[in-house]
Amino acid sequence: MIAVTDVALAIRIELVDPPEGYAFCLQRGKGSRSERLDYVEVLEGDNDAIVFDLDVTVRKAKSGSEPDVFGPFVQGPRGARFFYICVGQCVAGAAPHWSGRVKVPLAAIDWASVQSATADHGCLFARFAASRPGGGPTLASVPLLDDGWVAVQD
Repeated sequence: MIAVTDVALAIRIELVDPPEGYAFCLQRGKGSRSERLDYVEVLEGDNDAIVFDLDVTVRKAKSGSEPDVFGPFVQGPRGARFFYICVGQCVAGAAPHWSGRVKVPLAAIDWASVQSATADHGCLFARFAASRPGGGPTLASVPLLDDGWVAVQD
């Protein structure tokens, strides 16, 4: 098991089959008075997979031995952490008008995965379907594909 000290963890999320004409980006911050909201790494969907990398910190949760994930991208209460990917309609020559967000869950991350990902400077990797059956972008909470968060080496 990993010690109680903070552990830096790289996270990689792949958006599978993103619809064309929409911008996707990571949301950093909560947008409260005390914390500025930023849109990070805006990428446009073109039916090829989009990949975002972010860094989080993991430590032993106060309530037990499970990992607690936090950092500037992380949202939500302990035990139900997540991060947002913002989705917007692209307008030629102008900033996109943000119309929604995707909530990517982090709660299933366990110590074995953290240890495996950090052992050789790897990351935790997951994927989700970025398009709805009708062709628009997936919004709200998304299920992760395959086995969810898995350790991979770069």
